[in-house]
Amino acid sequence: MATSDRLPSPPGAARRGRAQHPPARGGRPVPVLLVLVVAGLLALGLGVMGRTTNDGAFRGAWEFSRLGGPWLVVAFVAGVVAGWRRRAGGLALGVVAGAIAIGCGSLAYYALSVLWDDAVGAEARRAVKLGVGWGAAGTVIGGVLGATGAAFATRAGGRRGRAWLHGAAIGTLGGLLMGESIALLWVWDGVGLRAMATLEGLAGVALVVLGCVGRGWRFIVAALLAAAVVATVAPIATTLVRETLRQIGWAGA
Repeated sequence: MATSDRLPSPPGAARRGRAQHPPARGGRPVPVLLVLVVAGLLALGLGVMGRTTNDGAFRGAWEFSRLGGPWLVVAFVAGVVAGWRRRAGGLALGVVAGAIAIGCGSLAYYALSVLWDDAVGAEARRAVKLGVGWGAAGTVIGGVLGATGAAFATRAGGRRGRAWLHGAAIGTLGGLLMGESIALLWVWDGVGLRAMATLEGLAGVALVVLGCVGRGWRFIVAALLAAAVVATVAPIATTLVRETLRQIGWAGA
């Protein structure tokens, strides 16, 4: 027999080979282009939401428009889409998706302000300045939230590592909502505004609690630690961002 001839494979060898490398369950990663399109649509949605709620589209809408929480959640969702079924590379894509969601969402908000309010002259220039300012801040904040969302959806780290990552991610988002609530309760006096800030904080608590239901101890410990640390630091960071942007003319609540 020639040395180049191959012996026939034993029966069932192909099946055993496939069993050793089973296909990934839960579907494939979302294509990069689609991730970017989704992030862009979320950005546009944030801009429209900001404008419509600012104009009082429903009861409590204006107070709702003062919150940063919805923007944080949307950036987190963009990161989840980016990191879905991906490994470590999904974290980088999550940064991009989250940055687009809030950064471009801020630009969309102020662009719509110019268009809807027929702003000209000094008002238009002020809108451009604030759009660039909030867009820059939103790019950084959105990148962090996008990475957090991607960490929640990632397949990297092994089974135990993923439990820590996923728990820390959900705890971080919940802690940010709680932390912003604390920062706003420091400075808001109106009954409606304080009620909305309180609801945001309660939403953060509920997110962490519900996220831990049915999870292992690693997830729960990571979520609680992350929530406690972030909720402590976030009020300071939130206040710094808001006060910095006041220096360029922002006059929000």
